[in-house]
Amino acid sequence: MPSAELKMYIGVVEYGTLGNPISFGDIVAGSIVEHPSNPFYLWNDYGGSIGSVPAKIIEATVFDMWIEDEVMGTSDGSPDQFFTCAVIPVIDNDDPTEILVTVGTIVWQRVPSLASQSALAEVYEFDSTTGVVTFGDNAEGKIPTTGLNIKITYMPDTLPYGKEIFEETWLEIKSLGVTVNDVIIIDEQKISTDLTHVTIANPVIQSVQGVWLQADPTHVGTNFFTSGSFDANLGVITLGSNLPSLTSPVLVSYTYRMSDDLESDYSPIGLDTVHTFENQIPKNNAKLIYLRLNIPSDAQPSGGSNVNFRLRLTYRE
Repeated sequence: MPSAELKMYIGVVEYGTLGNPISFGDIVAGSIVEHPSNPFYLWNDYGGSIGSVPAKIIEATVFDMWIEDEVMGTSDGSPDQFFTCAVIPVIDNDDPTEILVTVGTIVWQRVPSLASQSALAEVYEFDSTTGVVTFGDNAEGKIPTTGLNIKITYMPDTLPYGKEIFEETWLEIKSLGVTVNDVIIIDEQKISTDLTHVTIANPVIQSVQGVWLQADPTHVGTNFFTSGSFDANLGVITLGSNLPSLTSPVLVSYTYRMSDDLESDYSPIGLDTVHTFENQIPKNNAKLIYLRLNIPSDAQPSGGSNVNFRLRLTYRE
């Protein structure tokens, strides 16, 4: 299980890592809190990889959530101590990295049963349905040293902090700002709706190098854009010379820039609540993404816990 980090995913491939969790430590329930690493950049093929294409559909959802280092209590040195985590039941796939119990600073080992364990074995039993961690008695399993904190890192199955976290969507997102690197498009194939205009796929246009008939791939014939103009934001090119017919596809070469989503408000995201960004990300360009945590007013987290989310960001042509 990851610890203290928010991971971004592009499809099924890990895209990048932010080194800060969404901390719940001193946050007041009912408040809206900015993620400490705001904002972060979502790049498309940073460096301009050969063959990269604009990412035309970009979606954000919550992939999963876990609670890190929740303090369950402090050892009093007695035998057969048990402690209970705050949110149950717990996802339990028999993966030793999914559930981590720490005594002081040492991770102890989970065992199916304390019976027959050695007196010095640093082990515990865990019931994922009740969330109960049970320690030994110095005959079968070691007693945690008096005064040491007992902490647990785990992934809740249901998340009843007063409200179900994925349905009520604690995490919110917006896209505001871009890193702009001009993109050159060579010979985009288009079919015009009239003889004097061509609409290209990617506003905002910075310049137009030319419009030629598809039958003229080497561009030795007429450049129909010469003396023409364009509407940068609409992506409409007004030709300097009329096309010979509407049935003649054309090749358009131009330069454009990425458009900013300009999202002034945050949108909630969850496991099933998808946010789709308005504009594509061309190669070697990036959106500026902001996150914030919107905690329900009746949430009751335990002290000292970090609520961590893995954010799934997908994009495709």
